[in-house]
Amino acid sequence: MVDIVTMGETMIQLNAFTSGPLRYVNYFEKHSAGTESNVAVGAVRMGHSAGWVSRLGSDEFGRFIYNFLKGEGVDVSHVRFDHEAPTGLYFVQRDYPVPGKSVVYYYRKGSAASKISPEDVDQNYISSAKVFHTTGVTLALSESCRRAVDRAFKVAEEAGVKISFDTNIRLKLWSPDEARRIVSKYFEKVDILFTDTEDAGILIGESEPSKAAEMFLSMGPKIVVVKMGERGAYAANSEEAVMKAAFKVPVVDTIGAGDSFDAAFLSSMLRNFSIEKSLEIANAAGALCITVRGDVEAIPSFEDVQRFLEGRGHVFR
Repeated sequence: MVDIVTMGETMIQLNAFTSGPLRYVNYFEKHSAGTESNVAVGAVRMGHSAGWVSRLGSDEFGRFIYNFLKGEGVDVSHVRFDHEAPTGLYFVQRDYPVPGKSVVYYYRKGSAASKISPEDVDQNYISSAKVFHTTGVTLALSESCRRAVDRAFKVAEEAGVKISFDTNIRLKLWSPDEARRIVSKYFEKVDILFTDTEDAGILIGESEPSKAAEMFLSMGPKIVVVKMGERGAYAANSEEAVMKAAFKVPVVDTIGAGDSFDAAFLSSMLRNFSIEKSLEIANAAGALCITVRGDVEAIPSFEDVQRFLEGRGHVFR
């Protein structure tokens, strides 16, 4: 039915229009923001079909997210509205106390998405996809979310659907020990593992990209991608390893860059590009995303990435 199915929570992001402590901020921009739905939006913009499985509150914020994602071309036919639990939201404090970095304050406890359960996983929907993608954020939300991921992984595995997983550790949701204990159970089932140096340090005690990738590969994933922020990214499988430097662009808001990266990398894999070319495209997508506020506003299309790379003197073919 769709090329990529994602599952997880999407919230309302209230992004401070001005920098500094939130107590002095009077104006906020409203955005739809969720790591898995961001990947779905990115996949659509890169030329693929994508669907998102989740729950939203039956409230104005839930309706906004639903309509926004539908308008972006994401299939939302497997989204349920909850009349008892609200849509989660979070605030972004910009450039304080560290200039150039954002601080996030969540208001998501008991949200509708935390009620995602195995009953939300449609076997036919997932088994007909090419890729199923979720993240450690979903695992951190609740026990019912973990059981939903278990079912989705089982369906995907039995149907031969590639499983993509981003560790995406959020220490505001759980402790390092709990994250390590839960997330590590899933590595053996994953085909494409996305992580970053900080998450790798938490999960396996190794943050050096090449060593971390080697350790993760020994646990089961077929491809491991280690995101290194402004230093670029490193990817490896059993036959090769590649590192690509990041592109220098004006930084406005880094939130969402990793999701843009994931979507572009998955798209490149579906196009049968090499790991090296996939990393280059993913780095470009991540770079473009951080040039504006909001999670998805600057996630690029395939054509945008092509123009960006050609403008930087890269041969795109």
